Amino acid sequence: MKNVPRTYVALATIGVLALSACGSASAGNPGATAKAANAAAVATDILKMPTIDDSNGLVLDGELVADKALLEAARADKVVWYTGSGAESAKLTAARFEAETGVKVEMTRMPSGKLNERVLSEAGAGRLSAGVVTITDPTMADGMTDGKVFTTYTEMPFQKQLEGMKNVVWRDGAYYTSYYSAYAFAYNSKAVKPEDAPKKWADLLDEKWKNKLGIVNAGAGGTVQGLAAFQEDHLGKDYWAKLAALKPRIFDTTSVQLEAMARGEILAGTAGFNSTYGAEKSGAPVKLVVPDDGISGTFNMQGLTTTGSKSAAAKLFMNWTWSKAGQNFAAAQGFVAARTDIDQVPTGEYQLPKASDPSFIVYTPDEARTRGTDIVSRWNKTFNFSG
Repeated sequence: MKNVPRTYVALATIGVLALSACGSASAGNPGATAKAANAAAVATDILKMPTIDDSNGLVLDGELVADKALLEAARADKVVWYTGSGAESAKLTAARFEAETGVKVEMTRMPSGKLNERVLSEAGAGRLSAGVVTITDPTMADGMTDGKVFTTYTEMPFQKQLEGMKNVVWRDGAYYTSYYSAYAFAYNSKAVKPEDAPKKWADLLDEKWKNKLGIVNAGAGGTVQGLAAFQEDHLGKDYWAKLAALKPRIFDTTSVQLEAMARGEILAGTAGFNSTYGAEKSGAPVKLVVPDDGISGTFNMQGLTTTGSKSAAAKLFMNWTWSKAGQNFAAAQGFVAARTDIDQVPTGEYQLPKASDPSFIVYTPDEARTRGTDIVSRWNKTFNFSG
């Protein structure tokens, strides 16, 4: 195969490489093998593979991601990755990384709160296996830094570019913003005609949506807490009250909300962009809207652990995450890339703003620390929600 370009080799073997994305898939577990192969196929479908040159290190679409020594060491290693990202997104990301680098991933996914407990517990007992941790709560990333879980990592080939960007490098390189979650709204495309669909945030307040909207409660996580802050700060102090007057159905999780929208139990509602796009790609009759009057954003953080500091594969995973290829793949899934020196890749037919665009309103870690409890408490009161 030496005369076959690496790009085509990667495309031909992506299904094989993806088999370890959620642990090893053996011949005795055909279901796991099929799921991994499907994740690999979807990962390729979401975004065209980059041009790959691994003749002297790893170069993706013309950008150096790893020198020869790091790449060779990484391919003899594996990434142990703990993540609080959504399950489907995590599987796709692992599959894509394996296809582009030839390095295996052992991935463990759980909600950020439980993940935080596990990481701190393992680290306290001196048994931390994760080389890389991705978490959706910036305060937890801070806690992992204070707890000596994260270690300073400033060896990426594009380190200077990252350090020159706003809100990307934290605690002198102990952890980084990997990408941002985006929150907007969506509707059931079978039950709602395009001309009747909401186009701006104010449209969700129309009386025609009474008893037909779905929202996730503000205490369910950082993304919806950030959305609540966005609504109050940028759409008007009375936005919550006007929305509450329409008697929306309140959900505990986005996944259950999306299922209800797909079944027509609700016709429209606020929506996490990545998860909703994934549902649409899977065939659910949901349609996203990118409103001109702003989108709510929240941080996803990632760091190299003290265990990972000894792992070439973990370091390569860090490099890949902030490479143009890694950032583009995150954007193609429905996230907003952390890097602002590259264009924001479209998410299918949708074009999200760049992180530096004024229309992208990010809920900062400081706001989460100082305002979070108050926001949730007042939101619960406004919506008469007891949890």
